[in-house]
Amino acid sequence: MNEPQQTNFFLPVLLIALALVVWFGFQARQLNQERAQLASLRSNQDSTYTNAQKMRAQLDSLAAGTQKLASAGNKNAQTVVNALQQRGITINAEAKPAQAQ
Repeated sequence: MNEPQQTNFFLPVLLIALALVVWFGFQARQLNQERAQLASLRSNQDSTYTNAQKMRAQLDSLAAGTQKLASAGNKNAQTVVNALQQRGITINAEAKPAQAQ
């Protein structure tokens, strides 16, 4: 009389699987867009980084020259070197310039 009704799980499982595929596709697309934006930001900063490296090399060269003058007895250069040492900045006159990466 009352026969147990057989349930069909195909449609709910199909909908869940479809939702997962759509969700993973959306996440993959978002991650690819963010990756492209990060690559763009990095390429925009390359010129600034290169200029900063050049300026650092010039500053190191200037500081090394000042240190050499101070070692040779120049009073003004000794004053500058002493002021830098008081601020915790040490100058290595024999240091080779850093290579660009």
